[in-house]
Amino acid sequence: MTLILHTGLHNATLQLLEENLKGIQLEAIADSAIRGNSVSLQTCGALLIGEESDNPVRLAQEAFSKDKGISVLIINDKSNHQKVKQALQFAPFVGPTIQTVSNELGAGLVPIIEDSLQRTEQRRNYVRIRSSSSHLQSFSPNYMEKVRVSYMTRVLDEAPIGAALLGKDGTVLNVNAYILRLLGLTDKEILGIQFSAHFSEPERNALQDFITDGYHSKDKRTFELVQGEARKFLEISIGDIDANSNAPYKIAIVNDVTSATEAQQHTLAHLEELQTLNEELRRVNEDLDTFVYTASHDLKSPILNIEGLVNLLEETLDPQQAEALLELEHIRRSVERFKSTIEDLTKVARLQRNMEQEASELDVVQLAADVQQLLKTEVEQSGAEIHVYTQEAPTLNFSRKNFKSILLNLLSNAIKYRSPDRTLQIHVRTSMQNGFFVLTVQDNGLGIPAGKQERVFQLFKRMHVHVQGSGVGLYIVKRIVNNSGGTVQVESKENVGTTFSVSLPIV
Repeated sequence: MTLILHTGLHNATLQLLEENLKGIQLEAIADSAIRGNSVSLQTCGALLIGEESDNPVRLAQEAFSKDKGISVLIINDKSNHQKVKQALQFAPFVGPTIQTVSNELGAGLVPIIEDSLQRTEQRRNYVRIRSSSSHLQSFSPNYMEKVRVSYMTRVLDEAPIGAALLGKDGTVLNVNAYILRLLGLTDKEILGIQFSAHFSEPERNALQDFITDGYHSKDKRTFELVQGEARKFLEISIGDIDANSNAPYKIAIVNDVTSATEAQQHTLAHLEELQTLNEELRRVNEDLDTFVYTASHDLKSPILNIEGLVNLLEETLDPQQAEALLELEHIRRSVERFKSTIEDLTKVARLQRNMEQEASELDVVQLAADVQQLLKTEVEQSGAEIHVYTQEAPTLNFSRKNFKSILLNLLSNAIKYRSPDRTLQIHVRTSMQNGFFVLTVQDNGLGIPAGKQERVFQLFKRMHVHVQGSGVGLYIVKRIVNNSGGTVQVESKENVGTTFSVSLPIV
């Protein structure tokens, strides 16, 4: 049974691998075991460095320094995958045996890990093959027969990868059973023919160039083999058996990477599709922004004109014309609602533009005081008592403008929907829970009717129509929180009160 060592894997990732990797023994080790000498990497087929490792690149460097043949996979989540991938490009002492993948692939990790195991076995067999053949000085016909019978039979036929002995022009002199099975050919159909002849153009020409000279600049390449309706992807490495010989011979190591390549192609196709959809959404958002701002600009002028005409008409009417004055008041209220709606639409459009705000360390107490100052008139008129508790989490690394908007909308919402039967009590608390910064705003107001609580986050939805408002505030809160990778939840009981809980990831 093949052994895979792992460190720092998320439980979900480990469970996925245990369920899908067959004939594999997964064994956990500590980071310190890799840095020290308490574990032998030669005994395992791959090393997995997981999402919870503090310094995955450094661990990969340590592993590479101890065993340059073992495959090392750094598995990370979406937010850190690109960072680690970029760090590897500039990290010293990192060899081609190290790669990074995202756990977003899910079950797609399995063929990649299986491919890594084959790569480890390939490298170690390749080293043994090169070591075994390094003493050869020349190849006479008699000696070639010895190579065929002794060397190829005992070493290459036992290898779990393809191995072929080639002449300097790529002619096949001998192959192991793996290659025969891979190509579906017999000895007679493959011996004495250039290895590249079994591939279709343009792969044939590219492979022939690689066998002839290209392998000096690149240690391995992947080529597509078409067999009727089926296709395979073969990773091929070429090495000189005797570089000083007048008639040098070459060894070709062939690895079937079809599963891993197709999984990667599927992932890339999916990513391209997502990128296309994201681009379309971006254009739609831009069009919507343009529409809202244009509509706001074009509608404000006639609305202000109507408002001015109403004021002028009101001044010219006789106070005794009560019915006409009442109708003017109805028109004035409609104008005010129209102006309020335009302003709310502008806020929603502006929200997307201002979503990517630079994060900084925030003093929650100070921000809460700033928001209370902004709501000073509303607080005094409502008689609200606001209590702030931030001992458990006094600071937060977040966009100042966005967090202030969250707090402002939640406090404003509590004041609007207060109960007339009791003094409004608002409790603001911050804490740390399971790696998230949690803000809760609790009130003893009107509450939300059962079955309608999740609807409060929808645009222009209001549960109490007798209270002035547009239904935009909570929609803005949810957009900000969701775009930052957090969640917002509501718990409420009618005529008792409401609690909003906002969970924000720690940056």
